[in-house]
Amino acid sequence: MSNPRTKQLQKRFNDIIHGNVKLEQRSNDCRLFLQGLCAQVDSAKCANDIVASPHGLPAVQLAMRSDLRPDFLNGLASNVLEFLLRAEMGGDVLNSVIVNIVDPPIFWNEFHRAFESGTLNERAERVFAKVLSYLLQMPNRDTTIYRQLASRPSMLDKIINSDQQEVRSEGYLIKYILSPAGATLTDSADFDFVPGGRHDNDFVDFREIAILPTADELSSNKDPALRRASHLEDPEGKKTRVADYLDNTFRLLRDDMMHELKEDTDIALKKKQGRQRGLVIDGIKAVDIYAGPENRRTRWGLMLQCDSDFPILKGVQEKDRKRFFLDDRRGSRMLRHKSLACLIGDGAILGLGTIHREEDLLAKKPPIIIFQIEGQVSLSKALLQLKTTKHLRLIQIDCAVFAFEPVLKALQRMQVLPLSEEILFWEDGKEIASPIVVVTRITGLLSRNPSMDLKPLLRTPRSIVLDPSQVSSLLAGLKQRVSLIQGPPGTGKSFIGALLAKALHMYTRQTILVVCYTNHALDQFLEDLIDIGIPREDIVRFGGRAKPALEDLSVYNLRKQRATCSPVDWALINEVKGEASHHLSKLQVSFTTLQSFQPSSETLLAYTESKDPSFFNAFRVPDPEDMMRFVGRNGKVVDETFLISEWMQGGDARMFKNELHVQAAHEIWNMNKSRRQLKVEEWKSDILRDVVEELCTAGEEYNHCQDDLSRNFGKALIEQLKSKRIIGCTTTGAAKFAEDIKAASPDVLLVEEAGEILESHVITALSSTTSQMILIGDHKQLRPKVKNYALTVEKGEGYDLNRSLFERLVLKGFPHVTLSAQHRMRPEISALIRALTYPDLKDAPKTNNRENIRGVQSNVIFVNHNHPEDEDKRISDGADGGSTTSKQNTYEVKMVLRIVRYLAQQGYGSDNIVILTPYLGQLSHLRDALKNETDPILNDLDSGDLSRAGLLTDADSKKKKTRIRLATIDNYQGEESDIVVASLCRSNPSNSIGFMDSPERLNVLISRARNGLILIGNSATFERSKKGGKLWTDFLNLMRKGGYVFEGFPVKCEKHPDKRRVMEQPEDFDAYAPDGGCTEPCGILLKCNVHPCALKCHPLRTAPNQPNIHATMLCKALLRDKCSAGTHTVTWQCHAGRPSNCRHCKEEMKRLEQLARRELEAKEEREAAEREHDLRMLELEAKLRSEREALAELQRAKDRENGLEKLVEDWKHGLSLVWGSPLTGFNRR
Repeated sequence: MSNPRTKQLQKRFNDIIHGNVKLEQRSNDCRLFLQGLCAQVDSAKCANDIVASPHGLPAVQLAMRSDLRPDFLNGLASNVLEFLLRAEMGGDVLNSVIVNIVDPPIFWNEFHRAFESGTLNERAERVFAKVLSYLLQMPNRDTTIYRQLASRPSMLDKIINSDQQEVRSEGYLIKYILSPAGATLTDSADFDFVPGGRHDNDFVDFREIAILPTADELSSNKDPALRRASHLEDPEGKKTRVADYLDNTFRLLRDDMMHELKEDTDIALKKKQGRQRGLVIDGIKAVDIYAGPENRRTRWGLMLQCDSDFPILKGVQEKDRKRFFLDDRRGSRMLRHKSLACLIGDGAILGLGTIHREEDLLAKKPPIIIFQIEGQVSLSKALLQLKTTKHLRLIQIDCAVFAFEPVLKALQRMQVLPLSEEILFWEDGKEIASPIVVVTRITGLLSRNPSMDLKPLLRTPRSIVLDPSQVSSLLAGLKQRVSLIQGPPGTGKSFIGALLAKALHMYTRQTILVVCYTNHALDQFLEDLIDIGIPREDIVRFGGRAKPALEDLSVYNLRKQRATCSPVDWALINEVKGEASHHLSKLQVSFTTLQSFQPSSETLLAYTESKDPSFFNAFRVPDPEDMMRFVGRNGKVVDETFLISEWMQGGDARMFKNELHVQAAHEIWNMNKSRRQLKVEEWKSDILRDVVEELCTAGEEYNHCQDDLSRNFGKALIEQLKSKRIIGCTTTGAAKFAEDIKAASPDVLLVEEAGEILESHVITALSSTTSQMILIGDHKQLRPKVKNYALTVEKGEGYDLNRSLFERLVLKGFPHVTLSAQHRMRPEISALIRALTYPDLKDAPKTNNRENIRGVQSNVIFVNHNHPEDEDKRISDGADGGSTTSKQNTYEVKMVLRIVRYLAQQGYGSDNIVILTPYLGQLSHLRDALKNETDPILNDLDSGDLSRAGLLTDADSKKKKTRIRLATIDNYQGEESDIVVASLCRSNPSNSIGFMDSPERLNVLISRARNGLILIGNSATFERSKKGGKLWTDFLNLMRKGGYVFEGFPVKCEKHPDKRRVMEQPEDFDAYAPDGGCTEPCGILLKCNVHPCALKCHPLRTAPNQPNIHATMLCKALLRDKCSAGTHTVTWQCHAGRPSNCRHCKEEMKRLEQLARRELEAKEEREAAEREHDLRMLELEAKLRSEREALAELQRAKDRENGLEKLVEDWKHGLSLVWGSPLTGFNRR
């Protein structure tokens, strides 16, 4: 629209609403007025102007009724409503405009009829759905007629089953508003926190929410209903606090899962830029259902057959295909069991599900994939769309749903919250209850004599005398129903946990559930329990990845033991198997029906009888009289489908048009062909939905039977678990195996590393029998990890998902005991965390008088530099303020490499050193640089992060190398090393340090080292940071005060202590300390006592109390002399001794022997050739004689034949003379 025309339209609109021009009820005038309305710049101001003028509302009302034809409804009318609804304003202004358009309902009736009849285009359908939703939400107005309209099945079903996601979205909201839960929606002042109506997986009751999102949920841009943490502290909400707590805990955790999942699906659908991490299979089709072989049934899934073979199988022989998926590293990682995948149809998401891995089917040509879709809503919608989808793709989604799903399902199962008085309702001054069982045998004695030796009481292998803080923590753990034990770095948190477990194991009959964050921490703690004297046979470990030394504790060993079932059990199992077989048959029939779905006229007629009776009556064929039959075209007998068939083809009722019931249905028979086709498609869609519903119901019942069978077969395991006293698992394992653990009835929950475990993971480890909880952790170290930065404490939005239960209770004032003596760090290091975080921390005696780190000027070092960082776009560090990239620093990588090499020259092995960095990008860079000289070892958490980013590849060389540990700071919490070398990475002019502003992260970083702490970073960047600058200034001032800050790496020669240097560049190490000392020649005589060491100055010993390195160093000095023959010069290394033989003489002798051998071989070859020649000549002569003799014999035979013939001729001649005539017919024989 040109600018002058726009101005004219705007002027006409303003003239009419201000009364300067009267609006006539002529379609053209009204059309120009409405175009002028849409030409306004601001929809909110436009609505205000309409309401403010006495002529505004009547003009709009009149214009919207001026033309009710489909073209107007699909065009200008929809433009007006769409423009007005853009005004994001509350109050009665917009309500007044909309209401005047729809009431009286002259326009509105035509609009909703057009929607129901299918005459609206897609945009107009979207506008209609939005207007209806808007009308239902109007406050302080009677919305009864709109509720009645929306409640019609024909209306609501059409909206919710629309092909357009935007229309369906409005439909879900309308459905919610019509429900009892949504009745008060219009009065709610806090709509953002009201659950329900956002999409097809948003329910008021969180237990109805499917764990995996539906396609519409993934497409929705509406924020979920989340409450802030402060809501749970509202005194007025006490009555519903437990229910609200479980609800919000579930929703927050699920939203964290959704953040990563939605990001991955957006990348897969090209809605967002990023690296596609999962496998994409282009071209598949659903061919059947799968439920496993008869003797090994599983939950059912769809069999998706690929259009073509997997490219990765190119070159793999057919007989080796299955073995490829089982044993080959590439094949075993492909389409892993229970991995998440997304089914895409014609570019749109059909549903999410999991892969059920069957190698036999993957190895087929073409391959077949088993895809299991969870949730009835997702399954039914995916099956419905499969019928019309032309192109299917399957995309693997690399999201760790397996880490969320068990916990979320456990939250949905929770109806009550054990220990809720302490977890939710404790208030300052409230006394903490005692556990059901108190070990008075220990608490009494220890209270009276805190310095007593616990060895006799606990029967420990060695003497144990506790310090006062340890005594307090042990008493709290035994005397309180809920106890919190804070353990600063190195204070022995696990030791106290092991003592508590031993006391409860010895003096009670209670079962203890031990929960840790990682498999590594769990193994360490279980080893502590065994070391302190708890029998191995009393311990069971859930989960995988156990140390080889603990594999005998695995629950899988219990599962392997043959289950014994009673006759009653077998009868029950067989009954369930029978039910499963019945439902499976129905499932298979339903799928076959779905595959060949094409409803006949009989099916459509039968459907209208129950669902659309007015049409059924219109299509009823009258009964003929006197046993006659009606006959149609070509003499064909008329059956019951005659009228519906004629109607569907666009015809009339023919011979039955005068029947009363046909005439009464004139509206039906007067429908044009396009409307009839729309109606038929509607019936077909409804019938198809019924087929899909039957399939889904049969599948759900079948899966329930399979779950029942699993539980019945698991009864033997439960009986075995009841004999165990200690059950160990990770937090995810506690939720994953919740049913089995619950059956073992644990009484005590003991949580290690409670400060870095999400609250949801802790409460789902509670069971109905849990009467005591012991939390051991440190809220001043790193918080739990979450994917969605917006939900973190650091973001400050108030959701606080990454605040652990431990931290929340401590901040609330819940009593806790703090361990005060650290046994890890040398005093120079512990002084740093004492000044910054733990003012009461004491050093245990064993931390004093340790040997200094060899070859360096200080045990604590900060290498200061100004080399800039780089951005790594290959990977993201979500914890870094939700960043979509990571960071790396090439200078620091080179320095780390040289420092590690230098420390190795001082005799420090890989078990003494760990390399830390905050960023995954730097971790990847360090790994690539180090793997040329060493074998960098990553823990499971870092390996997983790099693998998901596609940055984890096998080392190029198969050569065995020295291993060295490498980790991010966040994934090294809870561990320690003799020497820590840390690359801080950040160095930029904007002084941005990202998540390194966290005091908890700095605390963890500087408290990992026992003896040596080496940091590399740009001090100016950290100190000048807007957020975190004060923290780092305080820290760096401590470092400067201790003399630990250097403009490079400060080395010193152990042999020449006055030789010191600060290595500012990586190349300086080769120039000034090539062998780990200084540039002076070593000069010390080697063990030959003749030659000095040829190296530059280097350390004399590889470690304390080790022999002088020269005692074992081989002397490689070259010596020369004449050989015994006096003809050659012999050279040898001193350590090898003079050779007994001259190499040159030996080579000459060898050459002579070879020459003689060659001459002998030549002579033998000549003689053999002569013998062969003579033999050949003899053979030829014999052959020639034989041929001559044969020729002579042939001639003799011929001569004999000729002589005989001559004789016969003579005889014949003689007889002829006798008989007087020649003889004929004489046979010579």
